[in-house]
Amino acid sequence: MGIFDRSTAGQKTPPIEVTLERGAIAFFAETIGETNPIHFDVDAARAAGHPDVVAPATYPVVVGTFAGKESMRRGLPGIHAIINADFRCLLHGTESYIYHGPIHAGETVSVENEVLGFADAKGGKLEIAQVATRITHPERGLLVEAKRDIIHVLG
Repeated sequence: MGIFDRSTAGQKTPPIEVTLERGAIAFFAETIGETNPIHFDVDAARAAGHPDVVAPATYPVVVGTFAGKESMRRGLPGIHAIINADFRCLLHGTESYIYHGPIHAGETVSVENEVLGFADAKGGKLEIAQVATRITHPERGLLVEAKRDIIHVLG
């Protein structure tokens, strides 16, 4: 028997607004070894036609983390609480992204998670929750769709 609450398939977290800070984006870009200056130099970003520094392609996971922390501060359930994730036996599985527009510093975006479904693998030794995260801008619409697997290793 699994740990995840499979009755949560189809549930969504409340949308959480997150304001993206230039310093955090620049720090992340430099930390991952990004060399394109549009990710950490506002003048380079503006010269390339952007209003501010551009978040690197993997930054949506950070935006999702910020939204999760904000949910906790507000007393709202995050995606891990909704699916009943047990961090003692949790693994990060595959993830994929579909990009619809860039994410810029200074923007306020909305983040929403949805439980897509559940699966089992390795003869029942792994339990997988499929989750989608959508990052939306109020004027530009959907910016990023991310899908990821959250895995329990069962004993």
